[in-house]
Amino acid sequence: MQVLLVSNRFNEATQHMAEKIADKLKAFEVTVVIDNGLKELNGQLLEKTDLIIVLGGDGTILRASRQYALKELPVLGINMGTIGFLSHIEVNEFDSYLEMLINGEYTLDKRMILEVIIMKENQPISSVNCLNEIVIRAKTPHMISFDISIDEQKLETFKGDGMIIATPTGSTAYSLSAGGPVVDPDLQAFIITHIASHKLNKPSMLVASNKIITIAPVNCSGALIAMDGQVAYDFAPDNRIIIKPADITLNMINFKKPHFFCNVNNKLGR
Repeated sequence: MQVLLVSNRFNEATQHMAEKIADKLKAFEVTVVIDNGLKELNGQLLEKTDLIIVLGGDGTILRASRQYALKELPVLGINMGTIGFLSHIEVNEFDSYLEMLINGEYTLDKRMILEVIIMKENQPISSVNCLNEIVIRAKTPHMISFDISIDEQKLETFKGDGMIIATPTGSTAYSLSAGGPVVDPDLQAFIITHIASHKLNKPSMLVASNKIITIAPVNCSGALIAMDGQVAYDFAPDNRIIIKPADITLNMINFKKPHFFCNVNNKLGR
């Protein structure tokens, strides 16, 4: 068995813990490859990988999901951050679950991923996968406006600070802070949440994931497009954004079902 161990190079404690976990895995004759984000890994190494362990906070898991989701390998999140909503175990629980991990005694939570395609003059210039959300918003406090369509039917011309289009996984992140609902990650849906809409009391909207969402600028001077808070582009006047479910899912290892609803109560205080 070969394990890819993803850690956060900006956190010294995480680096030390990655080395300790690697030693524990090697004791079970597991080959360990460590990705600390410093350099891109050899593709041949990834082809031999059986599962991925992500050590850190939610940000590290978001990075790993974007880099490695195409492989659709099982992913175990081990929390060493703050809230750690995407992690399924705490770092002090790893020893308890190590043999279960080696023996494949776990279930997989299949999480919806967004594919965001940025168009320029009707030609695709970038395609990014994201686990939590895409955000279109002003860089500075001013109103922007854009048209949003669902399956080529215009929904509205939005005016306000911006908009969040989240997955059910992302419903507990930025979307929740902006007033959006918590959504069971077993559902397949988009959650559309406005940020400081010009229209009063504008509720979030849930849209079935078999739809395609398109956003076209009306007045988006000084706006940006951000995916999972880690990848960002300027929103140019000749851009158009296409948002749809990716053909892949993030397969998250879960030892202790039910997990999501306990996390909602324990980590969000709801």
